[in-house]
Amino acid sequence: MSGAPFRRRLHGALALAIALVAVPCSAGTVGRARWLMGTLWSAEATAGRDSAATGAALDAALDEVARLEAALSNWRPDSELSRLNAAGSADSLSPALAAVLDSSLVWAAATEGAFDPTVESLTRAWDVRGRGRVPTAAALATARAQVGWRRVQARRDADGRLRGVDLQGTALDLGGIGKGFALDRAADVLRARGIDEAMLDAGGQRLVLGRDTTIALADPRDRDRLAVIVRLATRSLATSTQRERSLLVHGRRVGHILDPRTGQPLPTRAAVSAAASSATCADALSTALLVMGHEAARDFVRAHPDLAALWLEPHGTRLRADAWRLTIVERAPHVLP
Repeated sequence: MSGAPFRRRLHGALALAIALVAVPCSAGTVGRARWLMGTLWSAEATAGRDSAATGAALDAALDEVARLEAALSNWRPDSELSRLNAAGSADSLSPALAAVLDSSLVWAAATEGAFDPTVESLTRAWDVRGRGRVPTAAALATARAQVGWRRVQARRDADGRLRGVDLQGTALDLGGIGKGFALDRAADVLRARGIDEAMLDAGGQRLVLGRDTTIALADPRDRDRLAVIVRLATRSLATSTQRERSLLVHGRRVGHILDPRTGQPLPTRAAVSAAASSATCADALSTALLVMGHEAARDFVRAHPDLAALWLEPHGTRLRADAWRLTIVERAPHVLP
């Protein structure tokens, strides 16, 4: 395939993503967009017979995301999560925070700590939410000593539901799973209002309902150079890469994904996209797979038939693409087969 036709297809896919901001975004559809959880969220659905009702459903879905942001954000000192980190324990949690924390612990166990929700001390040490810094050896050692998902003591009721928690000296950063959880909740709102066909986009993580679509993915070295088009049907696709939100600190590139095993920014130029029926799962797994590395990530996906993934990694001047149960529809000329 020549480069020009591929570029036209990719530009078309990008135009579709941008079009989600418009209201209505195209004939027969309604769209909404809002800045939430530090990124642009957009939602698009088939209008059906009542475009006003469809628009109201999309507004309600984004309202739910805004409500969850108030509970789950580490960026807001008044959020329930920030208050929990400050207190170190809570006898009762809101249903939303309890659910996302419970999911975090499940995925921490399933990935043997490659996904770890207790990396908040490392996030602070590297000032990932600020301008970035390289911590001293002593500061990093202190931060690493506060990481460990197994230390979190969940308090459950007689039915096994998480009700309270003791962080045991750790602190929570739910940024690696919160967007996915919010996507799932937004989709629940849409379904409750009779919307069975829609697309939700949380700053690049997609959740597709009731349709078969294609998604364009970028070269991890350059977000403006798109690499492959993949097929996605009624699933969520989340991508993790160090380059997207990296900071330059005294000439050193500091990535926002921190390895809970070493306390260091993950030293990789790869990007991994994880697909699952649950956006919560896809969000957590995209981070975990990147932390695992190529071979361990491949083995993990192969051992879980309900998952799919795509690994993109620079190979000289070209790009290697390894797809595990994820269909590549087209690839750029510089992407290795």
